[in-house]
Amino acid sequence: MSQPQQSDWKRQVHQSHQVPSFGKPVHSPAQPSPLSQAASSSSAPPPASPAAKASSLPNSAKKKKHKAEVVWSQPSDTGTGIQRGTQLAFALDYLKKSQNPIRLEDLAVYSNVPSLITDATLLAAFESDPNVNKNPNNGLYTWKRVYASRTPEQLLNEIRTKGRDGGGLSVKQLKEGFPDVVQHIEELERQGHVLVTRATKDNQPKHVFWNEITVEQGGKQVDEEFRKLWDGLANPVEADILRSLERDGLQATASETLPAKQLPKKRSKKPKTSNRVHKITNTHIADVDLTKDFVKPTT
Repeated sequence: MSQPQQSDWKRQVHQSHQVPSFGKPVHSPAQPSPLSQAASSSSAPPPASPAAKASSLPNSAKKKKHKAEVVWSQPSDTGTGIQRGTQLAFALDYLKKSQNPIRLEDLAVYSNVPSLITDATLLAAFESDPNVNKNPNNGLYTWKRVYASRTPEQLLNEIRTKGRDGGGLSVKQLKEGFPDVVQHIEELERQGHVLVTRATKDNQPKHVFWNEITVEQGGKQVDEEFRKLWDGLANPVEADILRSLERDGLQATASETLPAKQLPKKRSKKPKTSNRVHKITNTHIADVDLTKDFVKPTT
């Protein structure tokens, strides 16, 4: 057999013994065998514990557990309490806020003080309060208020009648009978009917005065420029005032000097005389005069 024929014969034999290849499966993925799984699981490192994982995290990633803050100094809310003084304060506070006359039964329910009906001592203390007013005809209770204004018209009339002497009305006392009095006072101020003094801290109205010179009579608000000039004036130094008075031949008014407070005199302590009876124990030398020097007797 020639050399080319021999190579063709070997190639045919090799192709006849070859196993056909079908490629990789399309629908079912290849799964490892149980033996290979056991081998891979034995060679893998064991899982880390939660404590080891937490220690490996940085401090910023660790979660801090916040304990619930318990305020031990605050007492629990027990309503109106069981003491007569506490219950009386709750009943008076509700009557003060009430804008209309109220029955005793309704007051006991709304103020959560049912003892007003059953406790005669508590009821007597409630009725004896100087600010509690009881109508003898119908038995209704009201709070005695300094001012009885409840409408803007009544408010303006009360400011006009009670402010003619130059005195002002307290806004705090006006609020007791008229809770919305502040907005009506500000409206009257814009209209020029009243003058208002305000607190420096929160600019809330403190007192309200009747404006005797109305807009029709020529009254108007002071210019803002004049206010700034007035507020910009500084009080002179007391030494400069005295020097100016002396230069003009005047004297400062002498202020009334208060008498100096006298300190209490300290009493001298006298030595205490003791009346204690001393018991003499050296009876064997009672006849010996201890004030004299001892002289040895001669023999």
